[in-house]
Amino acid sequence: MRFTDELGAWVAQQRWYAGKSHAPRFRVLDAQTVPGATRYLLMDDAGTLPALYHVPLALVAEPSEPNAVVRRDDAGCLIDATRHPEFAIGMLAQMGVDVSHVTGFRTLTGEQSNTSIVFDENGRPTIILKLFRTLHHGENPDVTVQRVLSDAGSPFVPRFLGDLDAEWPDVGRESGDARGTLGFAQEFLPGVQDGWAVALEAARDGYDFTEAARDLGTAVAGVHGALGEALETADAGPDEVTSTWTSWRQRLAIAAAEVPAVADRAAGIDEVYRAALERAWPRLQRIHGDLHLGQVLAVPDGGWRIVDFEGEPLRPMEERAIPDLPPRDVAGMLRSFDYASAVAAGPDASGWAAACKAAFVDAYAGATGSIELDPVLLRALILDKAVYESIYEARNRPDWLPVPLAGIDAALA
Repeated sequence: MRFTDELGAWVAQQRWYAGKSHAPRFRVLDAQTVPGATRYLLMDDAGTLPALYHVPLALVAEPSEPNAVVRRDDAGCLIDATRHPEFAIGMLAQMGVDVSHVTGFRTLTGEQSNTSIVFDENGRPTIILKLFRTLHHGENPDVTVQRVLSDAGSPFVPRFLGDLDAEWPDVGRESGDARGTLGFAQEFLPGVQDGWAVALEAARDGYDFTEAARDLGTAVAGVHGALGEALETADAGPDEVTSTWTSWRQRLAIAAAEVPAVADRAAGIDEVYRAALERAWPRLQRIHGDLHLGQVLAVPDGGWRIVDFEGEPLRPMEERAIPDLPPRDVAGMLRSFDYASAVAAGPDASGWAAACKAAFVDAYAGATGSIELDPVLLRALILDKAVYESIYEARNRPDWLPVPLAGIDAALA
């Protein structure tokens, strides 16, 4: 079997491979020698758009993890280099991080789209490196936003430590090359809990979550304020409003075609969209773009940290850096509370979610950095999010379709 075929077969089995809806067609675009490994840039040409994957490989005599083996022959074993100390620590050093006190590391395995490596210093986990598996030209928004927030001293994100770029051939660009982000390192926070898991447990047991929701509203407002000061903002002029409205209607058309229950509600949804066009919109700025309870971390005795600023996964990377509506993040979190209550099916699911949402919005509106929340615009953004969810659930989890449909009905009530 050809090496490209072996490598492609291994990539296609990984959680971070995004082309599971089609049969892949791989080719090696570039191979770069780096400390402890060879970095293969593997192009999948079979999808709607080509996708470039970041696959560093290391040659070892014997692997410590059998599932990391890509190829075995007389020369040894080619393994996923994120499991190889020389590569992992070397990449951290290339980012400008002091590695003199690094005493070990472990590669996390549960992520869907990237690979994270946790490093110990003097026996304690202190650094996490996020290696991007899908590469794009331009700086990754996750790096741009988290660096800016860290430099501003924001208490609502982990401290940023460094990042690393690379170049690769790109015949579609005048220069013949593209340049993008390979990964970045930031402070590791021990003992943190995923916000979705924390909220789900509270909803299931009927625990009061309003104080946590208020703290989260304060954190989101603080992030919005810092991003509005540090990065580009823009007026929501006629062109921007029209573009947003077009996106809303396109998404609604797709949902109506695939989900009959959405088609039944389409006229009411469109009426809210049209009403939102007549309101005064806030200035557009950088936002999180895909905010929900799974994107926040509960720090023991330390409040919330917001992570994963890459934006909505289905949007092209260049679009994720365009200034957007801050209330979109608020709408995303409000929908997330509804999801937590529905999935948990606790003793008073609707009451639990309503209390959390009211506390979140109240705290956000009164916190430093908040953006004024026009109720009609916010309702349109909540509907747009629920419409998007209905498409996703119909395609992937039909049993969950009642959750976004209930959100649509509540927003229309």
